[in-house]
Amino acid sequence: MSIIIRVYNLVKDFKTVRALKGISFEVNKGEIFALLGPNGAGKTTTVKILSCVYKPTVGNVTVLDMEVPKDCKRIREKIGVMPQDYQGFMDMTVEENIEYFAKLYREHLNIDEILEEFGLREVRNKRLRYLSGGMRRRVGLASTFVGNNELIFLDEPTLGLDPKARKEFWELIKKLKAEKGVTIFFTTHYLEEAQRYSSRVGVLINGQMVRLSSPEQLIEEFKKENLEEAYLELIGKYEGGEGYS
Repeated sequence: MSIIIRVYNLVKDFKTVRALKGISFEVNKGEIFALLGPNGAGKTTTVKILSCVYKPTVGNVTVLDMEVPKDCKRIREKIGVMPQDYQGFMDMTVEENIEYFAKLYREHLNIDEILEEFGLREVRNKRLRYLSGGMRRRVGLASTFVGNNELIFLDEPTLGLDPKARKEFWELIKKLKAEKGVTIFFTTHYLEEAQRYSSRVGVLINGQMVRLSSPEQLIEEFKKENLEEAYLELIGKYEGGEGYS
């Protein structure tokens, strides 16, 4: 199994705050990897380093066999990113939003096909401001996938969505992964999402990676019924100290 992300001894400092304290992990090609942790743990910081928004302070990071930050220009052309605060361009139509992001890539998928695949054809001419939160997230996901990339970063992708919209979002992710073999790296506070959809989870607490395992292994380790219960017990062991997100 080939490795698509390698992180070794990653440290990130913000002035007087050490957000990441020497974390190391790998992500395999084709898997869905969930990064978990409480607010301030460093999840978003990690995603921003891997997606070339932030530079590491110390450590070795490779994405698609390219180095961060040395090869970030090439990395950006080969990854898709949906940030936690995705809003899109509210006064642009659905189609215009997707076209905007498509132009960021040298090569991209056909816009009509993307609209069809993401169930957006009927709203292609609607301005984003008139869509529901779930539909806006769907537009964000379509904009992320339009580059036909093999690695996708999703930071809290279903934050604020109702249970039905979250389920629909993940069903779409599962379908796209099955069809395209894409690797998904996501963060979430919804533990049932991580248990149901990820093959492995990493748990960040106070800037440190305290666990790397499958959801099933973590549940078994703490002899719990589900991932949420195991996660909460793990968090309890590391209470205290301050983090940064």
